[in-house]
Amino acid sequence: MKTFFLILSLASASLFAQSSMEVNPNLFVVMAAINAAGYDADLDSTANSPIRAQVRQYIAQAKPPVLQQLTEFYIGHRKADPARDLSQYISFALCIELVPAASGPEFRYRMRLNELPPDVQELDGFEKLLTRFYRETKLEGLLARNQAALDRALEPYHSPVTLALQQIDGYLRSTQVNNTKGSFHVYLDPLAAPNQIHVRSYANDLFVVLTSSPEPQVEYIRSAYLHFVVDPIAMRSLKEIESKASLIDFAQGAPALDPQYKQNFPLLTVACLTRAIDARMAPANQRSPKVEEALKEGFILTPYFAEKLMEYEHQELSMRFYLPTLINHIDLKKETERLDAVNFANAPRERRAKVAPKPVVEVSPAEKMLDDAEQLWSKKEYQQASVLFRQALELTNARPLKGRAYYGMARVAALNKDPQLAVDLFEKTIEEGAEPQISAWAHVFLGRLLGLAQENEAAKKHFEAAIATAGVSPMAKKAAEDGLKGTPTPRP
Repeated sequence: MKTFFLILSLASASLFAQSSMEVNPNLFVVMAAINAAGYDADLDSTANSPIRAQVRQYIAQAKPPVLQQLTEFYIGHRKADPARDLSQYISFALCIELVPAASGPEFRYRMRLNELPPDVQELDGFEKLLTRFYRETKLEGLLARNQAALDRALEPYHSPVTLALQQIDGYLRSTQVNNTKGSFHVYLDPLAAPNQIHVRSYANDLFVVLTSSPEPQVEYIRSAYLHFVVDPIAMRSLKEIESKASLIDFAQGAPALDPQYKQNFPLLTVACLTRAIDARMAPANQRSPKVEEALKEGFILTPYFAEKLMEYEHQELSMRFYLPTLINHIDLKKETERLDAVNFANAPRERRAKVAPKPVVEVSPAEKMLDDAEQLWSKKEYQQASVLFRQALELTNARPLKGRAYYGMARVAALNKDPQLAVDLFEKTIEEGAEPQISAWAHVFLGRLLGLAQENEAAKKHFEAAIATAGVSPMAKKAAEDGLKGTPTPRP
């Protein structure tokens, strides 16, 4: 069967030798399932792929028996923000695989449970419903019947994407992806709300998921691929980069700059370099405006890199070997004088897909910071995670996000053996109206802490509240049930 998604799998050994177009049904099945279960975001948009309506009609006629349970699960886990609601299912789709089993093909996680991203952990149990949905709807037949339409959806991307990636590899002077072990993937998903771009990095792999749009969104693919190939090069010069870290003070005065760059100078440096490379590869009349735009947004080293890249272009070394020279030649005094004169923009350039009804923004700065904090937590870097949880709390007034921040801080307090502070913070988690899965776990932890304090009746009420929470995950429900029985269970 030909491909449904645009998949450019670009492996490290040889970029174009490893390129392939292949079937990847995971995202299709996940998106078909939530469309059937109540995902209606931007359903009336003229930018929707006609395939979305066809799939919804097909499933409505098929009437799979699992649909009621699927709908209940989706409603229980629905986010208030449609983009974030979609985002969690994209993450989920990228973390599963279809494998043979005695009873038929089934979906399983392709990584260990403790390695799953936090938003995927919250959807625990969905893989079982998805397996039933896949078997009951026989979606592989639908794929085959829509192949011609799918090929037409892919066609506009072939030439511009291939050319863009070739140009980047040519500029960096490497036919290898810098000895990285990972792969770069681009998926076009016509079943989601249109005009969106989602980027994920799992282990060494980078994924770009694009939804339907009037014109190919090649700009975002170029940007993601630049980061994919430049990041591992930059990590080889980490010591040299950190020696210039005093310049990060200037980034603090850039209102439009994402907070993550203000806290991580190597991350900021790589972003400045990729913006400069992008500018140097643009037509001559676009180069200076691109550099100036990046600088005003807070990417403070973009002008320096853009100037020095002209020297790079007239010598023979690849970027892999030339980058230490670029970094070592940063003159702190000269850059300080340059940056002292900058008037930073109050907001970043609005980047959107063509004719998009809303800005293409995946998550807010606070959400990104909370996701970063959860990643640190999963790596057992608890104190660093605590700092980000607190900072995220100050960045938002959205109650569900504040609930997530309190939940993170509460877990750190519990780990630091401060039960009273942990109890207070878990209670704040619930008071702020955190998402159902988080509220359920907050009740579980409160039940455990109160149980240790011999406040058994109060503990019982929290365990019962966790079980009664709409959208509670199977793992949290089991933990609450074990709490009622007095049986210890492992932490999530």
